[in-house]
Order: sequence, then structure tokens, then C-alpha cells
Amino acid sequence: MNGVIVADASPLHYLILIDCADGLPELFEHVLIPSVVRDELLGHSTPQKVLDWITSPPPWLKIQSVTGFLPVAHLHRGEAAALQLALETKTPRVLIDDLDGRAAARRLGLAVIGTIGILERMSETGLLDLPLTVSKLRLTNFFVSPDLLSAALERDWERHGT
Repeated sequence: MNGVIVADASPLHYLILIDCADGLPELFEHVLIPSVVRDELLGHSTPQKVLDWITSPPPWLKIQSVTGFLPVAHLHRGEAAALQLALETKTPRVLIDDLDGRAAARRLGLAVIGTIGILERMSETGLLDLPLTVSKLRLTNFFVSPDLLSAALERDWERHGT
């Protein structure tokens, strides 16, 4: 992968928590987030590790305002803003985990990848050990379908034989 991706708060939150966010520039030239997503990452219940990261963001993270919000039912402001930013910047890919957000993105013609997909791609390029990273992710409150996780680990095993 290369180019640009627009991200929602949740994937960034968990990638930061498990020390994988710094692998994103190996996959994408830039990661764009709307200012609403930055504000979500600065929330009062945000872990200190995430606060420290977002208050001094890396140069590959670009924060932009959006001109409006898509009126999509069941989406939080950050998800709607991420989709709006992707449309405004003509960015074809979004990093989003929320099922309603993923469905809305697909309806808008955007390619979707989630946290597990990003971790798989990082494993494919040798940036991380997927089983070890999944163990770290399980120590957080990240929710993922057991079937999705098993399939990702199976594909990784087939690729690497470990």
C-alpha cells in the first residue's frame, strides 16, 4: 500500500496502545484525520499513552477540518467526519472499525480496512509478529469477532509458517 488513508479514532487509539501506530507510514505516505477525530483522541477518558501521542503527532499524521458532516444514521461524529474528509480530499481508503461506519464507507465507494487488516499488512511486510501483537491487543478492551481474528491468524500462519 501507499498513498493516503483517512482514519477514524478507534483504530488509531488501539494501534497507539499496542505500539503499532508508528508502522503506519510504512504502509501509507500520510494518514489524515478530521479535527473531530483528534478531539475524540484527546477525550477525558483517553489513556495517557494516546494523549501523549496525539498532543505531539508524528509528521505523517495530517489533521484537517471538514466542511460538513454526512447525515448518516448510526454514525458518531468522528466516523461521519472521517467519511466526509475522505470524500472532500478524494482519498479512496478509510481506516475504520465500526460496522455501521464500514458499511457507510462502502456505500460511498470507499475502500475499507480495519485495525486487524492493518496489523495483517504490517505482518506481511515484516513490521511485526501478528500472534504476539494480537496478544497485546487482547489486553485492551478492543472488540473483534473471534472468527475474524482466527481467520487473520490462520492467514498469517500460512504466510509465515509460525
